[in-house]
Amino acid sequence: MSEVIYELTDRVAVLRLSRGEANALSPGMRSDLAAALDRAAGDEAATAVVLTGAGYTFCSGVDLSEFDGPLAEPWIGALTRRIEDHPKPVVAALDGVALGAGFELALAAHARVARRTCRVALPEVSLGLMPSGGSTQRLPRLLGAQAALEFMLAGRSLDAGEPRLAKLFTALTENAPLAAALATAKRFAQAPDFARAREIDRGFSDPAAYRAAVAAVAARLRAGDSAEADILRCVEAAQLLPYEQGLHFEQAAFEACLARPGARASRHLYAAERRSRAWPEAHEGKARDISTVVLTGSDPVLTELAVHCLDRGQRVAVLAPGPAGAAVAARVRAVYEGAVARKRMAQEERDARLARLSHGSDPVVLMAADLVLDGGGGDPGAAAVRKGAVWCLVSGRDGAASRRAQLGASVEVLALRAYRPAYALPLVELAVPDGAAPDAVMTVMRYFAGSGRVVLRSADRPGMIGHRLMGAAQRAALALMRAGADAHAVEDAARRLGFARGPLELIETDGIGVSVARLRRIFGSVPELALLDARADAVAAGNTPGQGFYSAQGQALAPDPGLANWLEAWRDGQRDLPEVPDVPLERALHAALVAEAARMIADNTVARASDVDLCMVKGYGFDTARGGPLLWADIGPDTGGSLGLVRTMKALAPLGPELWTPPAMLEDMVKFGRRFFGDAVS
Repeated sequence: MSEVIYELTDRVAVLRLSRGEANALSPGMRSDLAAALDRAAGDEAATAVVLTGAGYTFCSGVDLSEFDGPLAEPWIGALTRRIEDHPKPVVAALDGVALGAGFELALAAHARVARRTCRVALPEVSLGLMPSGGSTQRLPRLLGAQAALEFMLAGRSLDAGEPRLAKLFTALTENAPLAAALATAKRFAQAPDFARAREIDRGFSDPAAYRAAVAAVAARLRAGDSAEADILRCVEAAQLLPYEQGLHFEQAAFEACLARPGARASRHLYAAERRSRAWPEAHEGKARDISTVVLTGSDPVLTELAVHCLDRGQRVAVLAPGPAGAAVAARVRAVYEGAVARKRMAQEERDARLARLSHGSDPVVLMAADLVLDGGGGDPGAAAVRKGAVWCLVSGRDGAASRRAQLGASVEVLALRAYRPAYALPLVELAVPDGAAPDAVMTVMRYFAGSGRVVLRSADRPGMIGHRLMGAAQRAALALMRAGADAHAVEDAARRLGFARGPLELIETDGIGVSVARLRRIFGSVPELALLDARADAVAAGNTPGQGFYSAQGQALAPDPGLANWLEAWRDGQRDLPEVPDVPLERALHAALVAEAARMIADNTVARASDVDLCMVKGYGFDTARGGPLLWADIGPDTGGSLGLVRTMKALAPLGPELWTPPAMLEDMVKFGRRFFGDAVS
């Protein structure tokens, strides 16, 4: 069945893109559209063409998965040329959304009629890509350099009625645009000299202003190869080169952009965020509205969550004895005072938020709660909670079982980890125990996702996702140090791999005692913890300037100058320590992280491989240009793919069998030539 419906209406060939709600521009639809355009060209009964969507949406563009393999013909550039060179006038009727390659089809048309509220965008730059259908040459001709660059470099959608886009549209309508598009098409059919984009030069009317706009944007852009720089060069070329050469220039720039690992990483993370929203509970669970949030307990993250909830518009009640509740309220106020001082918030906004904040010690407030965020500590006893409310332990899943026992079966208790600062970092993990009510799960998931957070679903396992992943990296760092590696060489290797902060720095920040306890809860008494226990003793005895591996210099951390000597002395007192094999330290860390991720996928701790990359990028600042440790395992030039990683693991296994023995999943990937992402494994 064709994905483009051909109809003849009052001597106008109406071509309706018809592929589900999104109208994604699939290879099949592109082929069908090319055939429909050819049919219209030869149809003597048709004097003009209208291109529209069969439903409310015009076209959402090309599916991202296409960019990871050979591009199927006809590609967007060829299709837009077919539209632009059509012997009969082509009018695009835009409704709903027209995004990416879908909007490029419209830009190639000879006229555009749109519902005023239709959202249009060229979002490729946010995916590390650039347009590939001629838009870098057509938009400057239609709008000028300044407006064209602002639109393409922002990547955000705008209403068709936005004044800065006025020159793009022949007509704007308040209702469905088809009738106006048909009238425009018939009018154009009576004027055989209708203009094509290549013949329009109003955007070049002031050459000096055009060059000045290009120069101003160039001064703001970062140096080096990037999608932004490619777009800028193409817009500059639109003024300097003949139209045909400009199109060829754009195509060459697009192909170079497509080949960069950073572009692949951007697409991967974008798709990973979309996949992360697919939860099994969504099929039967219904999210409830949240109006009132009660905070109880002692975890410092509660202050940050209070700010998050107030920013979302909820009423927030802090349930704590007088001084403790007042302290939380004071810290919340300080956050907002700082925002006002930095001119990020008006005083009226601050006051409106603070007016919804209260604190007290009367547990009756729980009867008004839709969501309880529990920072641990204390015993809630037989707290009376409103039916339908969800109780979330925000310190992670440790302690969730005992909280369920305290509250009873009538209260749904989930475990949540908000990455700090919780009002800013866009990642939340939710541990879902067996038998959890789907309504409760979806209430919490949708609440945090609704504020732009990425919410990752974890099985109810020690450490959930992030602590288990980072715990593996910390264990690997300790194992390498135990075998003779320099501590800060390991830290430097972690940063080369893509970590924003090394595993030892995170131990330092959390506190060595907290880190020891967490690693033991997650992994048990593994050999690497002997070194960390010894270092904890040194800290307790006051023999180090910091909390384990660094010394404080004001607000900054500096390597502990005595650490190397201490490590050497500790190793001298141990027996039968292994030696570090001839493996680059960053590859050793990467191998440990990938191995742990594979184990988490196999035991269903994490729902999918891409959630691992989201966790590391969004929660720990792993290099976005690498897309996360698992994508980098697939595409990194020095990893050797799954085969190279398995070989690295086998070389390192004597240092820590639990860390580096290749999981069965990786062995199977090697056997069948698979990757984490791409043609075989997702």
